[in-house]
Amino acid sequence: MTGRQGTAGLLRELGPRALAAVARRYGHFADAEDAVQEALLAAATTWPAGGTPDNPLAWLIRVASRKMADQYRSDEARRRREEIAASWSLVPHEPVPAHDDTLTLMLMCCHPALSPGAAITLTLRAVGGLTTREIAAAFLVPEATMAQRISRAKAKLKGFDEPFALPPGGGGERLRPVLHVLYLLFNEGYAASDGSDLARTDLSARPSGWPAACTPPCRGTPRSPACSR
Repeated sequence: MTGRQGTAGLLRELGPRALAAVARRYGHFADAEDAVQEALLAAATTWPAGGTPDNPLAWLIRVASRKMADQYRSDEARRRREEIAASWSLVPHEPVPAHDDTLTLMLMCCHPALSPGAAITLTLRAVGGLTTREIAAAFLVPEATMAQRISRAKAKLKGFDEPFALPPGGGGERLRPVLHVLYLLFNEGYAASDGSDLARTDLSARPSGWPAACTPPCRGTPRSPACSR
């Protein structure tokens, strides 16, 4: 495995954890997702040549936090948000969370006001780490159509301004789309739709912190059809 391949696998693993940490800290999912994507891009271009940081998750969180501060300073409502951005620089950096908030992030993305198709595609992209092309293949639609669908879902979720926390009652109405997300992730892991690898263990292996309900389906289970859009 080359250094670049190793970096890609590490970023796929750490991306959702970094997003969860930044969203929890600042409370703005859509902005946090943009900032983390920029941090992942920076890591993908610098780590293979310069080496992986001693604490890669903390590096991603720190860079994403800086990106968010820069974004708020340059926003049209700069004057109103300058105080917020300045306060972030004064707050001591929190330690890297020991627990994994990925499942909370999935429940947050599967907001009941979103259609199942919108919630699932947004979660696959923002939390699952699948590319837009891979998600489009799972839903049997053109890549451009899927990109628009994800953008609309992200914009709608941003308007809810929901705090980063487990939904009241555990989010029972959100479990169905979350389980569908996990099903599609495991299917992509067992039969990759893109790239040279036939299988992807980073998707088919259940993280140790996830509940038993998230156990992968049996190998050979047919790919689930796309849910209603």
